[in-house]
Amino acid sequence: MSSHVERLLKAYTDWTPGSQKLIEEARRVLPGGDTRASAHYSPYPVSIARGEGCRLTDVDGHEYLDLTNNFTSLIHGHAHPPTVRAVQAQMGEGSAYAAPTRSQVDLAALLCERVPGLDRVRFCASASEATYMAIKAARAFTGRQRVMKLEGGYNGFHDIGEMSVLPVPERAGPAENPVALPPDGGIAASAGDDVLVTPFNRADVTRKQLDEQGDDVACLLVEPMLTFGGMIPPKEGYLAELREIAHERGVLLIFDETITLRLGLGGMQESTGVTPDMTAMGKIIGGGLPIGAFGGREELMELFNPDVPDPIFHASTFSGNPLSMAAGLATLGALNRGELERIDELGERFRNGLDDAFTRAGFRGCASGIGSLSVLHWNEEPSSEARGFVLPYIQAAPLPDLLRLGMLRRGVFAARALFSISTPMTEGDIDSVVDALSETLRELRPVAEEKVRHVLR
Repeated sequence: MSSHVERLLKAYTDWTPGSQKLIEEARRVLPGGDTRASAHYSPYPVSIARGEGCRLTDVDGHEYLDLTNNFTSLIHGHAHPPTVRAVQAQMGEGSAYAAPTRSQVDLAALLCERVPGLDRVRFCASASEATYMAIKAARAFTGRQRVMKLEGGYNGFHDIGEMSVLPVPERAGPAENPVALPPDGGIAASAGDDVLVTPFNRADVTRKQLDEQGDDVACLLVEPMLTFGGMIPPKEGYLAELREIAHERGVLLIFDETITLRLGLGGMQESTGVTPDMTAMGKIIGGGLPIGAFGGREELMELFNPDVPDPIFHASTFSGNPLSMAAGLATLGALNRGELERIDELGERFRNGLDDAFTRAGFRGCASGIGSLSVLHWNEEPSSEARGFVLPYIQAAPLPDLLRLGMLRRGVFAARALFSISTPMTEGDIDSVVDALSETLRELRPVAEEKVRHVLR
């Protein structure tokens, strides 16, 4: 390890003694000291004591501007007063019943009113469950088995949802016919046979794959913006072409709007005018509590009606639990077009500032995204597909990890260079993030000069 890297790691550990002590205790009862891979980073993550608005406080008393927002799920930030009041009131009435509630009806009605592709909705406990149930509906409706999904798209923790999440080029096969690549040894060997992987923003490739291999494809599972794979926006007309391709071949189009639902009151299907057959949702619709939902055309959702012959079986202990319903109603009730437009403008301000900071520091780097969602690319121009995001990110090591640690020491909490804006944030907050990034990049330049000179301009 170089002296420059050692110095930066020591600066981080000196900054976070309380987190270091807690992780040592945690490793005795939790594998690696954490309970979800997405929140972990080396040498150890900051441990948080509380959050309020757009700020977090760690166990050492340091305050951070939160640009992660629990991976985009907290659109109003932490401890949003109307949401807190709604959950406290419901908790006094009970947290979960094995019975329907008024709040289920109200939240379902609000979602059906806002999201164009929803005639009917069912709730579940997570967005992973939502995508899985949408796939079950597609299989039952079409009588087909295979699922086509996007390379670089994360659609939940089930076998299909995780396939080809990290398309490392030397393992992922040809770009025009990607291999269904499992992320780890825990994926069923049969999952590769169930999945047909297609590149994002390449409708021509998708059309050809379906023509040649699509006889048993039930659905095309799509994030309208590729989020995990680089916050890559769709090319003009791409989503409409996917809808046309799918419908011509009797394939159901499923939008996974778990993250992108915040890009409009009705998600990206509203802003792009492309209506899918089914939609999976989560994150912001639960106001910070666990939730998922899936819905679509009436004839598809009727497959879940318990009163029809041979319905699709869907049982989940915490589906539609009153606490999540209360939090979701309060959160979405406080979200209007004006607030969405304001945080989208802040997102644009941030991306412009990030681009400028990289240019001034002499690094190859840029921002990609739409509205309040952004991610950092370690190349001069954003890629239009996942491989162009993943490979430069890997090749820039150890800079991405050191950048995160340096930003933390400057009061910015961001995960995997993912940035999401919440409604409590202001222009001043965004400018302070850009300043922290500029300072961190200057600090990282000696490491880049020693280890990864290709990232310098």
